[in-house]
Amino acid sequence: MQTQFDGREPRQAKRRALNYWYLNRGRLGLSLSEFFGRCRVTTAAGVTRITFYDRDAA
Repeated sequence: MQTQFDGREPRQAKRRALNYWYLNRGRLGLSLSEFFGRCRVTTAAGVTRITFYDRDAA
């Protein structure tokens, strides 16, 4: 499973990812550093996208 967080600036995308982790940290069972370790950052057309790959993702 993948979850994506978009923002016009990297800070905005990171804030959205951080909010997701905070609200779901019990279900995810990951520390913040483990969570961001499973994330990949891409930038295209002025939009920063952080993609989180859950443990079920191959």
